[in-house]
Amino acid sequence: WYQGMDISLDEQDNDDEYEQLTAAQVLERLEESWVNECLSPFLLETQQEVIDCLLEQCQSVEDNFSQASPFAVGIHQLELQRIRYTVTDYVRSRLKKIEKHAEFALEEEKEKTEDSVPHLSPAEFVYAREFHRNTLHHMNETAMKHMPPPFQSLEKKHSMTHPNLNTFIFFKVKEDCNDVLIDPQDPPVDLSKDEILVSKYLPVSSLLEQNKIKLL
Repeated sequence: WYQGMDISLDEQDNDDEYEQLTAAQVLERLEESWVNECLSPFLLETQQEVIDCLLEQCQSVEDNFSQASPFAVGIHQLELQRIRYTVTDYVRSRLKKIEKHAEFALEEEKEKTEDSVPHLSPAEFVYAREFHRNTLHHMNETAMKHMPPPFQSLEKKHSMTHPNLNTFIFFKVKEDCNDVLIDPQDPPVDLSKDEILVSKYLPVSSLLEQNKIKLL
């Protein structure tokens, strides 16, 4: 159903110019982002704009079902269900990370500059803030206020949970990368396109954000 459809995405890395993509290319981008998000230890750049575009196209296709044959409608519905499952699981993966590391995610987002790529969408930022606030309120009401005064408050450095950025991940190189420092004890290495490697997440996280690798 998405053959021939064009979608404009606002690319932040291209001086706010619009990149013209087909719906199939946008779907491919979502699927790759979904896999990367599921396999990374912490939040990646939000793909909210991609999700909004695809859901809008899904709604447009459903609005035209009356003009299609029953057989075509059945095929289209299967594809729409597949897309909605991908979107749902992508969002679910991000919410799990937000709930696990809400305070860390909020602090990281607050430290970003205007030129930095946000990891949280505006809606996710509000969700993380409210989730963290409600968690602290619940802890205070159910336990902390009943403890002796010295134990009725939590220091941020002790209460904040941090994602394990040194977890090992498998990744595939999408384009040649030179002088990549994977291990501080080893010299930089050159990565060739289509290589499949294993590494700690943190040394290659910048390559993932630059779309030079993808997780497997």
